[in-house]
Amino acid sequence: MSLPTTRERKTMPEQAQLGPEKMTDSTVTLGDVQFDPVAEQDFRLSVEGTSGTGKSNTLAVILEDLADVAIPTLIVERLGALSPVRLEDEDIVVVGAREEDGVDLAVGLEDLDQLGSWVLDRGMKVLLDVSTYADYEAEGSRVHEAAARAVRSLNDRAHEKYRSGDRTKSLLAVDEVHYMAPKDSAPEPKLDEHVKRCRGQLIKVATEGGNKGISVITGYQRRAFLHNGIIQLCDDYIAHKPGDEDVDRTADALRCSEEELANLGTGEILARGESITDGDLVGPTKVRKRRSPDPREESFELPETPDELSNVLEDIQEEVEAERERREQRQDELEQLREENERLREEKEELEQELADTSRLGDALKNLADSGDAAPAAAQDVGEGVADLQERVSELKSERDGLQERLDEQQATIDELRDERDGLQDDVADLEAEVQEVRAAFDGAAEHVQELASAFDVDVDVTAPDAGATGENTTELRERVDELEAENNRLRDQQPETLEPLADYESFLEDDAVRVHRWRKRGGDLLTAVHQGRARNHHRRGQLGVLRRRRRAPGRVDDQ
Repeated sequence: MSLPTTRERKTMPEQAQLGPEKMTDSTVTLGDVQFDPVAEQDFRLSVEGTSGTGKSNTLAVILEDLADVAIPTLIVERLGALSPVRLEDEDIVVVGAREEDGVDLAVGLEDLDQLGSWVLDRGMKVLLDVSTYADYEAEGSRVHEAAARAVRSLNDRAHEKYRSGDRTKSLLAVDEVHYMAPKDSAPEPKLDEHVKRCRGQLIKVATEGGNKGISVITGYQRRAFLHNGIIQLCDDYIAHKPGDEDVDRTADALRCSEEELANLGTGEILARGESITDGDLVGPTKVRKRRSPDPREESFELPETPDELSNVLEDIQEEVEAERERREQRQDELEQLREENERLREEKEELEQELADTSRLGDALKNLADSGDAAPAAAQDVGEGVADLQERVSELKSERDGLQERLDEQQATIDELRDERDGLQDDVADLEAEVQEVRAAFDGAAEHVQELASAFDVDVDVTAPDAGATGENTTELRERVDELEAENNRLRDQQPETLEPLADYESFLEDDAVRVHRWRKRGGDLLTAVHQGRARNHHRRGQLGVLRRRRRAPGRVDDQ
């Protein structure tokens, strides 16, 4: 069964657009190279080329060849080279941070978590222009934060559908990935927590995406600056002319000569991969010129949004606005709680002042009564007044203590629940990213050890870290985050009415599954295992070196 074309899809109900599995008209043609990125079970393609060699043109041609195919797609770019493809594929929706020319849907940074649902549940093609999220006055890279949120949203939603038996085929294309997932030693960007998180999410989707139906295409200029976790996981390579510093590495990946790469002209490629060339080296071959405008070479007019797509965008915009209103309402509720806390503090101070004044007045009346100067009737009245004041003092003290207790409990509940939720969400993302980077590093080391062992005909046992346990732990932690979110919403609904703390909140927080340090500890154990593995590999390399020297030594009959 083939996928519907763009025109056919627009006449179908929305539910029928949610993730087709097979297609017959999804062939991409790049000169003499033809492949189907949708039909492959686990497709990861690397498109390399230094500036001006045709890398972005090749990415645009790939997207143009898939224009009539209803494949849910997420495109992440920051330089605007791929946005004009929407003139060939009118289903592409450009998402940006604000309403401006060229942006179909304005989505705030905090709302990008919904993007995975739009792509996989609605069957949309979304181009995320991360450059619109740049804020050079803010701490941390908002460009990488936007990309990380989008990729994580796609990967998480694909995981949910895969786990429920509703695996949906989709496409993720990321241009300038050397900037989005750099090595630690890359000259730019500055390596902050957002860059690391973006890099981790890209490595994660490259590692796990195939099983969930995500085909991954990455484009980059400098292999030397791209994190090894991305390069190692690509199975198929298309190379335009690389930079001089990258020629040797690229030649090793394609198993071709450096001279063949250095002689490539603009638009020419060499290609190798099981999914694209059956493992053979193909090229040099020239990629056709893109049909969509190249924004670096020509100007163009933005297309009008089709009516059918406009209706979908209006629905999504309403959903985004509704979510924004809910978020603002939650902020208003928190602000009301803060104002209530401030009012309680002021009331407490007033009560304390009244208590102090009443105590002083009571002492004065008591002294007057004890002095004996007043008449007996007056003394009796004074005594009764003192008793009344003492009773009032006790009432004020009780009321003050009650208000203070409510104030403390309310503030503690708000702070602890919010911090616990935010902390768990960040730790889940960071742990997942860290696990993927460690796994990629281990795979690279294991590959080198196996090459040495093969060269010297020595058996070496290289056991990879146990990824299954970590994956189960991460899934369990994510489920606990979801439970915590639900509990947070329930508590927030109760607070404006009663301001009463959650009765079993202490036991809830004592739940071992919620404690993040368990996952950090396991992450640390994984790192320890990797370091121990590297130490063993270093020892084995030393043994291999001894063996090699013995073989080279003359006159040794036993080594022949």
